[in-house]
Amino acid sequence: MAQIIYLSVKNLEVPIGGVMVQAEHVATLRRAGFDAKVSSTFEGGRPDWINPDASFANGKLLPIRPGDTLVLHDSLPRHIFDRFISLPVRRVFFCQNHYFLDSTLQPHERLSDFPIDAFLCVSEPIAQYLRKVHQVENPVIVSPAIRPAPKVDGPKKLQVCYMPRKRVVEFGTVMYGLCFEYPELRQIAFASIHKMHPDKVAERMAESAIFLSLSTHEGLGLPPLEAMSAGCVVVGYHGGGGLDYATEQNGRWYDEATPDNLVHLLGDTLRRLRADPDCFASMIEAGRQTAAGYSQSNMEKQLLDFWSAFC
Repeated sequence: MAQIIYLSVKNLEVPIGGVMVQAEHVATLRRAGFDAKVSSTFEGGRPDWINPDASFANGKLLPIRPGDTLVLHDSLPRHIFDRFISLPVRRVFFCQNHYFLDSTLQPHERLSDFPIDAFLCVSEPIAQYLRKVHQVENPVIVSPAIRPAPKVDGPKKLQVCYMPRKRVVEFGTVMYGLCFEYPELRQIAFASIHKMHPDKVAERMAESAIFLSLSTHEGLGLPPLEAMSAGCVVVGYHGGGGLDYATEQNGRWYDEATPDNLVHLLGDTLRRLRADPDCFASMIEAGRQTAAGYSQSNMEKQLLDFWSAFC
């Protein structure tokens, strides 16, 4: 049986959303009888945050044979991209972040210029970019699955969970602005999910009333969806790819050039929740319904429909 090899990144020391999505694809394909695996040149033991059903292989030792399918990704260094483009194999390009593409390609190049047999992506914003900029005719969207939120007994804490990795400056502006412009809210806790195991992330979101979204340059953006599933009021940036799901009904989205007014949006949200914990009930329910569209069953159907037709 020909292999389906998802090429991945080397650095697996901390949880990476894109790698978790690759592993979910591989685990699903293997359960369906495909010889699928994730290929990485990572060093050390297998990360415990990756689906245990996904087969992982050392890319330095993995034989690639004619007839195999390589699943390329948007963060491949150019020399590796060129190497795999030249092999006598089939190629699928799996784009999880279209903002990364142009760091690999030259300004005069488009993905449609290369011998790539099919294109997968995770959101409509990416599909639109592939169609308009790279002249890709039929990109296939496979929406990733988010983990079901754990149930937490009792009311949520009036705290703000957040992941500051991509917008450290904006987070600082919001945190200090809240402290000094809303002194009555100084005791509100900010709870980071940075570098946390996915299980711990889910627990922290489930206990928190608000998720401060600091998304930027996203192909989709999983944390806001996970926060919606956990019943948080989502406040902040959609990051571009979040337009796949962000609406006025399911979050308090912010799209200004600077974060100054985000301080006031968060402050208003906290004040209202403190006065009435149920004041955003309809928004939270809309968020849960949005997140439900990114289910395991939906992901599996979309993925298997694609690979069954491709193979």
